[in-house]
Amino acid sequence: MRNSYLVRRFFTLLIAAVILWTVLTIIFYTFVAQPVFTRIKVEEILPRAERLVKEHSPAAHEGNVTPFFSQSVLQAYHLYGNWLFAFDENGEIIISSPLPESIEEIESAIMDSVAEEHDTLMSISGNLRQTEVNLGPDAGRFIILSLAMTDKDNPQNKIGSLIVVQPMEEMNAGIQSLNFALITSSIIVLVLMVIPVAYAAWRSFRPLESIRQIAINMSKGDFSQRADEDLEGEMGDLARSINYLSENLSILFQELQDQSSSLQQIIDGIAEGIIAVDRTGEIITYNSRLWEVFGLHAGSEQFETPERFLKMLRLDERFAEAIETRSSISYVISKDHRQISSVITPLFSEQDVVTGAVGLFRDVTESERLEQTRRDYVANVSHELRTPLTSMRALLEPLAEGMVKSEDVKQRYYEILLRETMRLSRLINDMLELSRIQAGAAGIEMEAVNLSSLISRLSLRYLPIAADHDIKLSVEGLSDDLPLVWTNEDRSEQIFIILLDNAIKFTPEGGSVKILIEDFGFYSSISIIDSGVGIADEDIDHVFDRFYKADKAHNQPGTGLGLSIASEIATQMGQEIKVRSEEGLGSTFTVIMPYADEVLQSIDQLKDVYDSDAH
Repeated sequence: MRNSYLVRRFFTLLIAAVILWTVLTIIFYTFVAQPVFTRIKVEEILPRAERLVKEHSPAAHEGNVTPFFSQSVLQAYHLYGNWLFAFDENGEIIISSPLPESIEEIESAIMDSVAEEHDTLMSISGNLRQTEVNLGPDAGRFIILSLAMTDKDNPQNKIGSLIVVQPMEEMNAGIQSLNFALITSSIIVLVLMVIPVAYAAWRSFRPLESIRQIAINMSKGDFSQRADEDLEGEMGDLARSINYLSENLSILFQELQDQSSSLQQIIDGIAEGIIAVDRTGEIITYNSRLWEVFGLHAGSEQFETPERFLKMLRLDERFAEAIETRSSISYVISKDHRQISSVITPLFSEQDVVTGAVGLFRDVTESERLEQTRRDYVANVSHELRTPLTSMRALLEPLAEGMVKSEDVKQRYYEILLRETMRLSRLINDMLELSRIQAGAAGIEMEAVNLSSLISRLSLRYLPIAADHDIKLSVEGLSDDLPLVWTNEDRSEQIFIILLDNAIKFTPEGGSVKILIEDFGFYSSISIIDSGVGIADEDIDHVFDRFYKADKAHNQPGTGLGLSIASEIATQMGQEIKVRSEEGLGSTFTVIMPYADEVLQSIDQLKDVYDSDAH
């Protein structure tokens, strides 16, 4: 009960009521008592002052100061607690009470006030004036009574004044004493009321505290506790209502949990990224696939939360637009070479009110790339087929129409037709070969191959070809001590033939082609280095694409499939082809081949691991 809000509030109101009553009483008493005390004090001072002026003042004795008047003025503070000041009609002090040393700091202020009161009294028509002055927080307030001394033969003629200055210390002390008594009595009453009030509050609020605790547990998802329904009156009704509400909420909460779990599993199982927001833009739900679609990590600092994810990609603006326009928004987001199809649709309630929006994000990069590849492939195949067919048609039409009479010309036409037919055959064969390799239909058996023998055979084969093109072919790093490499000899030879053909094709007369073999401990690299035309930077990333030619006009012979076939073969064998080039200075194609001993040793180790796991 000590933490009960109602109990604290009850006690706070009680204490506040007592304090307010005390404060208001003190304020009321202060404002009422001060004038009363002032009036009483004035009624006490005035008769003495009037008698002193009438019977003993210099005005009553032809301007002479009597001993009685003198002693009354000088002893006024000791006798009555006030000070007297007698002035003549010119404002000169005739006699005055000595002021104590304790008020030396305000002596001049008192004298100024007394002189001012004398001047004011002398200027008005009345013979009596009462006022109060405040000389500062330390000095306090003073009552000042001003009585005119008149000529006894002509009472209308003022010949001086008697000023009575009464400090209000006594009155203030009385008021403070009364205030202290009021505060003390209020504290005593408050202390006496604490125990019975606390007991009454505990008895009243104990059932409510129990019901409150049950409600708190319900808010935390615990619907197992029940309130005491045997309580009387409103508490019993409240307990029965709480128990009924708890039972129904328990059933509904379980149903909602089941539905939410099923919905989240469905959302997480969808391949697309999903995120839903309410009308204010707060995120309702999302799936982990969302980050994968955008190529991000859920734990990255830049996109650590879904809210930050929306803001960084400015998706919150799109959601707000969909909610505001009440219509779906479809667009494609380009991010880090990814194409992401985005569809944001507003959500409506049964009353046709927009309650939020849901966004569906799908990575269409691969499908777009495949579609572009398909279009490029069809275009390239059409181009490559159309060129020889056009040439053949141009030769066949005059032959068919009998326009060519010379046997030499006919023979030349037949040779061109044969050459174009062979070109078509090579193109089709290369396309079929590439398709078989990519489909994995052409099985590749790996074995230990003598790299020295393979390179020697290739160099002997291409020496005369290079010589015919006035190109110097050389081999560097060839040694009989080279370890065996793990590859397929026929497929490796096919790769090197493609690379050597390209090197000779794009190297001008007088140039050079070098085969460089390097040993790196665990693998060997074989580089085909030419001094040809080189490859532009923008073409480097596309040299292994099908039908791609740096010569955009396709003037160079070839199908444009050679490097694609070489790259696919290397990939199938677990190898890699790297390319370096600088336009105008030549190109270097490097094939990486692992050594057979290293591969076989790794296979044996894996076999031992599998055998140990099996046992």
